[in-house]
Amino acid sequence: MDLINILEKTVSPDKAELEAAQLYLEQAAQQSLPQFLKGLSEVLKHGGNSPVARMAAGLQLKNNLTSKDPNVKLQYQQRWMLFPEDVKIYIKTHVLETLGTETTRPSSAAQCVAYIAAIEIPQGQWLRVIHILTQNITNPNSTEMMKEASLEAIGYLCQDIDPVNVAAQSNEILTAIVHGMKKEEPSTHVKLAATNALLNSLEFTKANFEQDTERHFIMQVVCEATQCEDAAVKTAALQCLVKIVSLYYQYMEHYMGPALFAITVEAMKSDIDEVALQGIEFWSNVCDEEVDLAIEASEAADQGRPPEHTSCFYAKGALQYLVAILLEKLTKQEEFDDDEEWNPCKAAGVCLMLMAACCEDDIVPSVLQFVQEHIKNPDWRFRDAAVMAFGSILEGPDPVQLRPIAEKAVPALIELLRDASVVVRDTTAWTVSRLCELLPDAVLTDLHLNPLLQALVDGLNSEPRVAANVCWAFSSLAEATYEAADMADDETEPSTYKLSAYFEPIVQVRGSRARV
Repeated sequence: MDLINILEKTVSPDKAELEAAQLYLEQAAQQSLPQFLKGLSEVLKHGGNSPVARMAAGLQLKNNLTSKDPNVKLQYQQRWMLFPEDVKIYIKTHVLETLGTETTRPSSAAQCVAYIAAIEIPQGQWLRVIHILTQNITNPNSTEMMKEASLEAIGYLCQDIDPVNVAAQSNEILTAIVHGMKKEEPSTHVKLAATNALLNSLEFTKANFEQDTERHFIMQVVCEATQCEDAAVKTAALQCLVKIVSLYYQYMEHYMGPALFAITVEAMKSDIDEVALQGIEFWSNVCDEEVDLAIEASEAADQGRPPEHTSCFYAKGALQYLVAILLEKLTKQEEFDDDEEWNPCKAAGVCLMLMAACCEDDIVPSVLQFVQEHIKNPDWRFRDAAVMAFGSILEGPDPVQLRPIAEKAVPALIELLRDASVVVRDTTAWTVSRLCELLPDAVLTDLHLNPLLQALVDGLNSEPRVAANVCWAFSSLAEATYEAADMADDETEPSTYKLSAYFEPIVQVRGSRARV
C-alpha cells in the first residue's frame, strides 16, 4: 500500500479506514523502524504531497522520537542513538529541509528537528543544528514560514533540553529569538513564535540577565512586545514577564516603576481573559517571591546575618491600585462557571490571598470597605465578590486584628448561607470553612455557634459544591471545639464538647445524602 494514502486515512471519518491505517503504520514500524522513519521523512519533505499527508508523517515521526512518559521517552532516545548513522543523517537532512516549506501551522518539521536535537546534542552530536536554525531566523532572505518554523524548533528544543547542554550557544539562541521579536518584524506569526521561544528559553539566559546592557535590551524587547496589537503576541510577552519576575526578581527594580507596573496593571484591566490572567499572574508571582524573601529575612535575622536577597516591597507599594482592580474582577463571575476553567475572577481571588499573605495588615482597610459596601448588594455578583474578598484575607493579617472584624461578620455569613444564589452560598460556605480553620475563636462564641451550626446542617442538603465546603467547615469546627473543650484532671480527652449536640443531625443528613 502507498504510505501517502495510508497517512491521509489517519484522519478519515470512516472508522474502518482509520483503524486499518493505524494497524498498517504500527506493523510498518515493527517490521523496520529505521526504514519506516526514513519513509515518513520523505513524505514530510516533499511539498507536492498533500498537507494532510505531510502533517500525519510529521506526527508519526515525532511520536517515534518522544513521549510524555519519561520511561518511554528514554527508550525512544536510546533507540534512536542505535540507528545506523546514514539513517540518522538521512532523516535529519529531510526534516531540516522541510522547514519553511509547510503550508500549515504549527510546523510538524520543527517538532521533529527539536526532538532529534534534544536526543543528540547531550551526546555531543548534531551541534551545528542550532547554528542552522539561528541563521534561518536572522537571514534577511528567509521567508516568513522559514523564520517561524525555525523559531518554533528552537522553542521546542529549549523546552525539552537541559540548559547545561546548550549553554555554549545560549547567546546565539537569544540573539535569534530577540531578532524575531523586534517591533520592526512585520509578521505576527514570526513574533509569536519568537516570543514563545523566549518563554521556553528564559532559564538559559541567567548570564545575560546578569549583564546590565544585555538585560536592558531583553527587557526592552519584551516590554515592546506586550504592546503588540495581536492578542496572542501580547499574551505570550506577558507570560515572559510573569516568568522573568520569578526567575530574576533581584534585577527588576530598574524596570518596575518606568514600565512593568503600568504594563501589568493595564493587562489586568483588559477585557481579553488571556491578557488579564497574565497581568494578575504577574502580581501573584511578585507576592510569592516577596513572601519567600520575608521568610528568608526572618531566618537571617534569627541567625544574626544579612539575608542573601532582599525584598523591594513591590506588592505593598502597588497595593491600593492592585486591590481595586482585583476586587472589580471578582464581580465578573458567571453563574455556571466551569470548575475546571481558569478565568480572571478565580485568578483574582488567588492573587488577593497572596496579597494578604504578602502585605498582611495593610490590605485589610481597602478590602473591608468593599465588603461592607457590597455584602448586601441586590446583585448576587457583588454579594459573592464581597464574601470572596473577605474569605481571601483571613490568612496573613494579624489574627488579633481580624478576630473582632470576623465576629461582626458571622451573622451576615450565616444569612448568606441561605442566599438565593447557589454561587453566593458556595462562596460563603468556603469562607466559613476558612474562618473555622483560621480564626475559630470568632465562631466559638455562645452568640454565634448555635445559629452557625444550624445553618451548616441545613447546608448539607444543598448542592454538592456547597455541601463539600460545609463538610470542610464541620471538620475545622470539630477540631477547634475539641481543642477548646474543658477536661477534668483525670480525663485524657473531653467527654463532650460544643459540637456533640449536633452529631446526630449531621450523621443523619450525611447518611441520607449518601443514599441518594
